[in-house]
Amino acid sequence: MIKRVKEFSDTALITQKREFLENFESDVLRGISKLTVLSVINGSGLEGSYGYQILKSLNELTSGMLVIEDGTLYPLLNRLQRDDLITSSKKEIAGRNRTYYTMTECGKKVFNLMQGFFTKLIEAIAPLFDITISLKTKQYIYCPNCKNRLDLKENPSFCEMCGLNIEDLKRRLLYE
Repeated sequence: MIKRVKEFSDTALITQKREFLENFESDVLRGISKLTVLSVINGSGLEGSYGYQILKSLNELTSGMLVIEDGTLYPLLNRLQRDDLITSSKKEIAGRNRTYYTMTECGKKVFNLMQGFFTKLIEAIAPLFDITISLKTKQYIYCPNCKNRLDLKENPSFCEMCGLNIEDLKRRLLYE
């Protein structure tokens, strides 16, 4: 966001600390970009999503707060594909060739782990920033071992990521 602001007064503290703040933003966004791009692709289902659509969705869903440039997105998509988290296919729509990205089965599982870790991290640091987090505890549980997010509708008996038997955890949640 700092890079997008056109002009600051030379005396503004943000101008004096611009490099530090730009580095901070870059550090935070580097990890979040993977998670948010995977979230958009996951949300597009079997149809998939193409690059411009991913950028547009991220901009809309984050109210312009998360801006990923083309030069960042496409190398990220290539890495996600190389890691077998997404797959791509070429489609011609209205005379235009586009590359559509969809989640692999492995990608869905890794995304759930990443989402669970991030959710539990935000929950853990929330008191430091005077914010409240409300998790959907009736819909999901989080593996105490690896923080994988498990959908209770799927009635899991163990964590697919680390193998932990979670039957006891589910029973405790039912009686709380």
